[in-house]
Amino acid sequence: MLKNLGTLATEYTSDTSDIARDFYTPCLRESVTYDRITGFFSSTVFHLIHPALAIFITGNGGAMRLLCSPRLSGPDADSLIFGYAARTNTALVETLRAELAEMLASAHAAGAKLLAALVASGRLDIKLASVATSVSEADKRMFHDKVGLFADAAGDVVGFRGSLNESYLGLAPDGNIESVDVWPSWEGGRDAQRARNAGTRFERLWQGQVPGVRVAGLPDDIRRELERVAVDVDLEALLRDLGKKQNARLSVGAPAVGGIELRGHQIEAFNSWVAEGHRGLLAHATGSGKTITGLYCAQKALTDGRVPLILVPSQLLLKQWGDQVRELLGARVVLVGGGHNEWSRGGLLRATIESSRIERPYAIVAVANTAVNPAFRSQVRPMARKLLVIADEAHRFGSPQFRTILDWLDAPWRLGLSATPERAGDADGTAAVFDYFGGIIHRYTLKDALDDGVLAPYVYDPSWVGLTEAEQQRWDSLTVEIRRRYAVAKAPGAKPHTADQLRMKLIERARIAKGAANKILVAADLIAQHYRPDQKWLVYCDNQSQLADVRQALDHRGIRTWEYHRQMRGDPDATLKLFDVAGGIVVAIKCLDEGVDIPSATHALILASSRNPREFIQRRGRVLRRSPHKTVATLLDVLVLPDTLDQKDPTWSLVVGELARALQFAGWGIGQAATSRLEDKWVSMGLPLVEIDQLRPAGVEADDVDEGDSTGD
Repeated sequence: MLKNLGTLATEYTSDTSDIARDFYTPCLRESVTYDRITGFFSSTVFHLIHPALAIFITGNGGAMRLLCSPRLSGPDADSLIFGYAARTNTALVETLRAELAEMLASAHAAGAKLLAALVASGRLDIKLASVATSVSEADKRMFHDKVGLFADAAGDVVGFRGSLNESYLGLAPDGNIESVDVWPSWEGGRDAQRARNAGTRFERLWQGQVPGVRVAGLPDDIRRELERVAVDVDLEALLRDLGKKQNARLSVGAPAVGGIELRGHQIEAFNSWVAEGHRGLLAHATGSGKTITGLYCAQKALTDGRVPLILVPSQLLLKQWGDQVRELLGARVVLVGGGHNEWSRGGLLRATIESSRIERPYAIVAVANTAVNPAFRSQVRPMARKLLVIADEAHRFGSPQFRTILDWLDAPWRLGLSATPERAGDADGTAAVFDYFGGIIHRYTLKDALDDGVLAPYVYDPSWVGLTEAEQQRWDSLTVEIRRRYAVAKAPGAKPHTADQLRMKLIERARIAKGAANKILVAADLIAQHYRPDQKWLVYCDNQSQLADVRQALDHRGIRTWEYHRQMRGDPDATLKLFDVAGGIVVAIKCLDEGVDIPSATHALILASSRNPREFIQRRGRVLRRSPHKTVATLLDVLVLPDTLDQKDPTWSLVVGELARALQFAGWGIGQAATSRLEDKWVSMGLPLVEIDQLRPAGVEADDVDEGDSTGD
């Protein structure tokens, strides 16, 4: 009985109370029904309320009704968020299905399964509401105030309203700053009247009887998807398991950020960062959770009264970091660049840093192109001692354009994140990055992530082509030019521009291999031979011309494809979301580089080969991210290799680079077939097998051009 809880406080605030422990959990334990209007709902909340949830469901035979208002799809990749912002039922289904897949692949998969089991068993009913502007103020307030109602078997009710959502950050003591007002019905007077009014309004809203509020149940396709997930789920056992895991977390105090527990390598990296005076570079492979590690460090900075300043190289990463800081840290975010210009008015950045408090934290996320602006420097530089600087894709900040930021940004706490902090072929840029951050303090390689099961195992299938006669002539001509420019650039007294000229020639030559014409036919043949309709293929191209040629070759074979690149006419993000849901073949440029994740992709065919260590690791790591129903990934590489070769041949460096990266990746894959084929190819070119072993120690680290920074996005 709810009355057994004694006198409830009139208000609970997260800065002085644990709302889940002191209010939410006790009320749920004594209830038989729970009705709630919420901005969004996240299954991660189950990890907080599990003891009461087990009693509510199995002991009390309880049932929940959630009416979710118009916000759809926040950036929390570990939550299923319901709303009605989608314009069509099809779009809504695709969005919810994609978010369910993300949640099942996340650290909170158990919560997702529990959500599915509760819906499938009828213990949880969810409806989506769209609220028109004509709705009465009283009914609008029900959504704005996020009203909730606990009711027991005797008919007593505890009503509440407040700012929190039904999510981890809404209820966790380390989450957002939230508050709720509470009205027990048995107290009589205004509290009883408020509880009765809220119950009546909720019932009318739920039944769709309020003009201007459109209410609909979950789409049938999503309900069937949840039922499929719940087929083998034992609801009572899952509730018990969640309880055991939560107790284990409480006993050992496992580090977490926004409810996401850190893995072993992330904890080691954090401890190394602290031991090094809160400075250092993390060389962590793509797909291994660099962002979560960075957010945990930012969380530490916020509790120390510091302001995280997160520097990113692209607008896509600006949005991703901004969303995750809000959702996982509960901090207010000021965005700089990417069309966000508010920072430049009225000294907003300086005021943000000065006013940030532990109870009201702020963070700044800035695109590097804007951070080089003198106006940015003038606001931030005087306040640098209060900052934690986090540089995502930290290698980018060794470029001549961006390293000027490091010259003046004298923050005491610094963290650089990159799969490969070393800038290939750029010793000066590498030195600038290492000097600023203090060197690499922790490494976690692609091989480590594969061994630990953080990334999916894969089958590697290399093929090869030769250059056309025209391409070979151009390659040979550029090789002669590169040798000449190299001698000039290395001569005593050489001017700085000679190194830049050499670099541009190296890039020009590298693009011949990336765009080799013979790759088109081989790519089309491989797809025609291996593609099945239930698969998700990414074909990674170097440029628009190659992309168009591949799509045309596949179209001639009757194989439909989509294109993806940032300059496309349609919506590139919508294309990837549709691909994530429906599958098929996406022919793309840059989709495997910084900031784009497609964990559900089953196959990748890489035509834009790169010996750059960073690009090599990024492109494969993104395809190897784990996802439901993907037990093994398949990667197909098309290399450029001649029929015969000797060390005096102008293509020697090309062959060494292609084979070095392919051999290392083949060695990490399933089976030895790819390694054997590559060794056979080496011998067939007239080279002794003993020499191939000399390529392996250098592996993907050997490169002569940092193509990613030079070509741009």
